[in-house]
Amino acid sequence: TSIPAEAALANIESWQAQLKDAAPEIANALGELKSQLASGNASGIAQALKQVGSKTTEAAASVGGEAGTKAQQLGQMLTQAGNSIS
Repeated sequence: TSIPAEAALANIESWQAQLKDAAPEIANALGELKSQLASGNASGIAQALKQVGSKTTEAAASVGGEAGTKAQQLGQMLTQAGNSIS
């Protein structure tokens, strides 16, 4: 599934704002992803996706219940997306 680049960048900005205090490591990784998407650097995008996925999976480990499970699945999907590019 694909979305227009402008919509993806706006979505990333929204997540960055929501996570900047609660999960600054993820917010920073999202900032790098945004930069790489804007530059169109495929290997940079792949690396940034894997970084966001890793940080999300790490954060999910400290969250219990269904939210933790969903966050872990999201982290794994982001990592897989990065691996599919590189």
